[in-house]
Amino acid sequence: MLLLLLALPAAASPIQVLDHADFVLDEGAVPPPDSAPWQRQSLPDHWRQSRPGASGNGWYRFRFRADQPNQSVQAVYLPQLALNAAVWLNAAAIGDGGRFDEPVARNWNRPLLFLIPPGLVRPGDNTLYVRLRNHAYTQAALHPLALGPEDLLQAQYEQAFFWHITLNQTATLLIAAVGVLTLSLWLRRRRDTAYAYFGISALLWALQSVNLYVRSVPVATAYWEIFANATFQVFSGFLLISLLRFIGIKQARLAAALWFGILAAPVSLALVPAGMYMSLTSLWHFYTLLAAACTLALLLRAAVRGRDRDARFLVGAMGMVLLFGLHDWLMHSRYMLSGTPALPLDNVFLLHYAAPLVFLAVGLIMTGRYVQVLNEFESLNGELETRVRIKHAELQDSYARMRELEMERAVAEERERIYRDLHDDVGAKLLSLVYRAGRPEDADLARSALRDLREVVSLTGGDRYELENLMADWRIECEQRLREAGVTLNWRQTGAPDAISLSQQQALHLGRILREAISNVIRHAGAAGVQVCFDAGPDTLNLEIADDGCGLVPGAQNSAGRGLRNMQSRATRLGARLETGPGAAGGCRIALRLPI
Repeated sequence: MLLLLLALPAAASPIQVLDHADFVLDEGAVPPPDSAPWQRQSLPDHWRQSRPGASGNGWYRFRFRADQPNQSVQAVYLPQLALNAAVWLNAAAIGDGGRFDEPVARNWNRPLLFLIPPGLVRPGDNTLYVRLRNHAYTQAALHPLALGPEDLLQAQYEQAFFWHITLNQTATLLIAAVGVLTLSLWLRRRRDTAYAYFGISALLWALQSVNLYVRSVPVATAYWEIFANATFQVFSGFLLISLLRFIGIKQARLAAALWFGILAAPVSLALVPAGMYMSLTSLWHFYTLLAAACTLALLLRAAVRGRDRDARFLVGAMGMVLLFGLHDWLMHSRYMLSGTPALPLDNVFLLHYAAPLVFLAVGLIMTGRYVQVLNEFESLNGELETRVRIKHAELQDSYARMRELEMERAVAEERERIYRDLHDDVGAKLLSLVYRAGRPEDADLARSALRDLREVVSLTGGDRYELENLMADWRIECEQRLREAGVTLNWRQTGAPDAISLSQQQALHLGRILREAISNVIRHAGAAGVQVCFDAGPDTLNLEIADDGCGLVPGAQNSAGRGLRNMQSRATRLGARLETGPGAAGGCRIALRLPI
């Protein structure tokens, strides 16, 4: 059974492809008669190769057979032509692509589909006529037609319409938006001129790509063709300049060549005679191809030598653009070249599909740079916030210290005022009591109070006090008091007191401990002599007071006990250790160990 099926002939396709016709140049608006000088012509037919210099109207006559009437709706499909066409079937017009007089309707990149009225196709022989409108500034061409059921041809037409018209319209809108966005970035950052050139090129491409799908134009065909081709040269120049500036490549000669093309191409295309227009456009397109190849070489060098990531993106996009541009140039210039081989995707222009790749690559570069800058900004912002928090904490600490210092200064000033007042008022009264005292004990008590007052006053207003100076004052005071009491003083000091300084509290408490110890010797010890020894070490200060008196006897504990407790309390405040006990020669020994 399978062998029988394979042996059956393949079913005939319902679609007829018409690729052979008779042709005649004729300016008439209706099909020429059979007596016209028809000539056999195969399709595709490119006028600049088959009939150079011809322009105006040309008629194609196709003969086909319809074996039996077809019940489905029939249609004629023209996939590709230039510049405009009208279709007649059996001497009846069934449709056209628009105006045939100036400005001529432009269908060079637009497929056409015409429905055949029912009953117009006769069983047997039928004749299909196609009127083709050419212009000296264009390349007239007609490709094979298709005749068949409307539903089948409609699918082919819609697919071709999407690729040729809808896709280009969408790309135009997107690239125009990219151009506006890029120019807005440049307006906010004028020193980045690459954005300006790129934005201008994007808008020019969007304007030039209108030629791919616009059918009715407001100007004559010659002016529109000059505009379309000149805009392409200007767009290409601005795009290549922007790519070089994006990567930071400075090439004065190439830049000068690009500016020359931008300025000279529109002028030359506007002034050249119609017979030389197509040849000049081919030369300018080739000039642009050479400039693009030089730009690609520079981008490739930057990508390889400089390991530039942005340059690698542009190399890939520009490589595709250059390849498709070469393909389109060979198609555009095939009538000038002899022996041109068949091209892949022949009769299909590809450059307008590849150009958006460049805009996509630049968009990726801009996005990457924006993300990089945003990440760096966020990192710097986080670092700045951290620094601000640290500085804020430091300022708060500084303000707190300043408040403490201000408070301490205010307290010190108030204390000094009080001490000054005490010295001036109380000190004078104590001195009067010294001279007016009736008993020696009262005079000695007044002198002691006066000395304490003078010591307190003298130890205010400073932060550190040299031990050597303090010891000199203490020695003078002790000698005076012990001499008046008839007690001999043996003063000894060892170590390096000149290298030690004491704080206000240390100096005050140490002096009070020494004074209290001397007072106890005078009042309670009954000693003939007393020894005071200072040992100034690197880490500690040792003070020892020893007398040869009666020592600590139970009968004399009351006053001395209170004095010892006071000395112990002051030692505790200093963080020192105080020891009391019998001396080596009898009497009492007091030892203080103060960490420095």
